Amino acid sequence: RKRTMTMKKFINDPANLTAELLEGYTLAYADKVKLESEKIVVRTTPKSEDKVAIVTLGGAGHEPALSGFVGEGMLDASVVGDIFAAPGAPKLLEALKMFDREAGILLVVLNHAGDVMSANMAMQMAEREGLNVKMLLTCEDISAGVDTPEEDRRGLAGCIPLYKVAGAAAEAGKSLDEVYDIAERFNKQMATLAVAMKSATHPQNGQYISELPDDEMEIGMGQHGEAGGG
Repeated sequence: RKRTMTMKKFINDPANLTAELLEGYTLAYADKVKLESEKIVVRTTPKSEDKVAIVTLGGAGHEPALSGFVGEGMLDASVVGDIFAAPGAPKLLEALKMFDREAGILLVVLNHAGDVMSANMAMQMAEREGLNVKMLLTCEDISAGVDTPEEDRRGLAGCIPLYKVAGAAAEAGKSLDEVYDIAERFNKQMATLAVAMKSATHPQNGQYISELPDDEMEIGMGQHGEAGGG
């Protein structure tokens, strides 16, 4: 008889998972990152305010993305939601106000419905606050086909080299328009395709997100374990 083993994890109370994850991460790398206002991971030593800030957002549960890339030459802040859930627009706006500067802010958003909704709402609020922010949407997943409209293509692991490209341009002192243009050119030229050997489990309840037989692999799986294209 086939025996299925549940994935093992070091978790205390699942209700406290996100808070403890971020606390542990920032304690482990205290020389690099610190936690602000519960769910905003920032650099311990911030870059000078005459340089563009790079901010991103996303859910928890799939570390090191995205908070693992907060640091010199990359992100200035990562705004974290709950497990596989986008942070709310007010929390994102709080981070944008935290990095308000004349040089401006580049907000990098992965193309997932919740992230995009929070980002669009926060951008509207930021405009009313008079913040200088430009938003860049990553949508490089090609699992649905290279001719799929951008709005229907997910943002996946391509955000990581994009953080580096945008972060390097910002550290070099380039303007917000220049940082955006460099990052967007890179964004248009990259493509990703996720391949999975087994399905992900939800870290709070241990349930598999989708069924994947032992003799199959998934082409085009999403970052939360959503079923792929084949």
